[in-house]
Amino acid sequence: MTDILAVTRSLDERLPDLARSVVRAHLEGADPSTHDFLQSPDAREHHQTDWHQWGIITHTRVFMHHYEVDVPRYLKEWGLWQPVSSMLAERIDGVGRGDLLRVAILLHDIGKFGARTRGKNRFHFSRHEELSGRVIREEIDFDVYELTHAQIEYIAMTAEDHFVLGQVRKRAREDGAYGTDFVRGHRFLAIVREIRNEHPRDFVEIGVLFLGDSLAKADPACGPERAVRQYYINIDLAHAYLNVVLGNGQS
Repeated sequence: MTDILAVTRSLDERLPDLARSVVRAHLEGADPSTHDFLQSPDAREHHQTDWHQWGIITHTRVFMHHYEVDVPRYLKEWGLWQPVSSMLAERIDGVGRGDLLRVAILLHDIGKFGARTRGKNRFHFSRHEELSGRVIREEIDFDVYELTHAQIEYIAMTAEDHFVLGQVRKRAREDGAYGTDFVRGHRFLAIVREIRNEHPRDFVEIGVLFLGDSLAKADPACGPERAVRQYYINIDLAHAYLNVVLGNGQS
């Protein structure tokens, strides 16, 4: 049976090299800053500094910490720990979904190393989640880890879907509507129902990943102002989303 903890330890150690391989495959020569990105793939200045306190790799590792510590704490506070943990305990070829999700977390932003473009004032990572899925399916050699096709597909799918609620947030923010009223409103409820229908295999993971990813963007005590401003709204959104998809809220 696959030792998933050994897999995650190995992938964590390999993150800088994996990042560089994706930069070389997708960005080589695309921008003068690519050389610096290759040399320092975790440098904060190569990320979105308005929304992230750390570089991409450190953000990923902070995300893993929150998945292990703070996501369970919030789920228990919300009375959602039992249904979520029961669903994530389901096994895919002998390995629990919650354990495979650790691999997805480590690789959720791997696509950022190939999707980065330079905007007027900052870098953009449009559709990075789609590239994360493709990199996992096509560019990372998982043979050494003895992961099955079904396990790799789950990892790719959840990495690809980690930004589903992030897109909802982005659109609401662009409309000037991202706040408590939006999270509690009928528009968001309709969006959640649509997501649940469109993602029947991982609608719970979408909420869990959004929560952990959001917590890992910044420390609310000292992070970038724009990230801190939406920090607690993100938590409320994750709570409301999981309540609905698990049948604890309006349905």
